[in-house]
Amino acid sequence: MAAMLEKMGAENVDEVKMLEGHIEHLKAEITSLQHQKEEIDRDAMFHFKGPMLDALLIVCRQTQDKDEEVVMSKLKEEVEELEKDFRLQTEMNGIIVENCKIKTLFRSEGKWIRQVCVSLQCSHMVFQVDFQVSETKEGPTSEKKVIGLNVVLDSDDLQNCSGFLSRVEESLDLLLLFRTLRNFSDRCDERSRTFQHFQRLDGDASPPPESKGW
Repeated sequence: MAAMLEKMGAENVDEVKMLEGHIEHLKAEITSLQHQKEEIDRDAMFHFKGPMLDALLIVCRQTQDKDEEVVMSKLKEEVEELEKDFRLQTEMNGIIVENCKIKTLFRSEGKWIRQVCVSLQCSHMVFQVDFQVSETKEGPTSEKKVIGLNVVLDSDDLQNCSGFLSRVEESLDLLLLFRTLRNFSDRCDERSRTFQHFQRLDGDASPPPESKGW
């Protein structure tokens, strides 16, 4: 009987040690997640201001000094204004953003590297632009620069653009890319309209009168 009790006691000790190990592992994981959350919160606080920052402070429960209803109302107004500006920009440049995904690849004290994947459409052209942005924060200011660029065009008519795309990817010039694609799209639209115009003329042309002979 004593031997059995001793064996059970040893098994309980082993089980307790195993549970203590699990608890320590969970504590370490919780601490790591808390640090990640703090970094994300600091990142968000740095990049936003005005009603957006106020809303984030409320959501993160970092302030109780502001009226939540007033803050959310102002945030809604700001979002509506941004949507209006976005539609205006789309009308001006002719480029429609179909989808946009942003992923943080690296984060350290004062530095971020993000991967941005944007699916776009310009006239009949559908393309995807993937680029990496490095951002360094120094005091109250930050510096952003593109450090990687890849362009994928979903069109069989653009095989001759491979040289241009290679130069753009090497120079990391996003502005040149969008301007050139817009101009190229405009030229394609003009060519298509011209072709359709002459096609309609040929279709509407009256057949020559039949010869009645002598």
